[in-house]
Amino acid sequence: MTRDPVTQALRAAICRRDGRCVLSKMEPDHVCRDRFGTPHAATDTRRLSIEHVHDGYGLMGKRAPSDMAHCLALCAFANIGVPSKAQRAAFREYLRAAAG
Repeated sequence: MTRDPVTQALRAAICRRDGRCVLSKMEPDHVCRDRFGTPHAATDTRRLSIEHVHDGYGLMGKRAPSDMAHCLALCAFANIGVPSKAQRAAFREYLRAAAG
């Protein structure tokens, strides 16, 4: 099995690009929380986790690649929860726009 880790350099680049929990950009009422449910600032990139986003559908069980085109920053609360179809679509659009 080939590992595809999120390196420290990749994590730093994603956090620089996103600057905050991406869900907080899309849903202004979203409250960022850590994995224990404690609220924190959406811009506290030290507390954000990296979410892998597939290009399309039908890829259940297989993680998307660890690269700038497939990863974004989310608070742990948003990353632990299962995103809605609308949120997934918005994440894909965000990544396409961020790619230029």
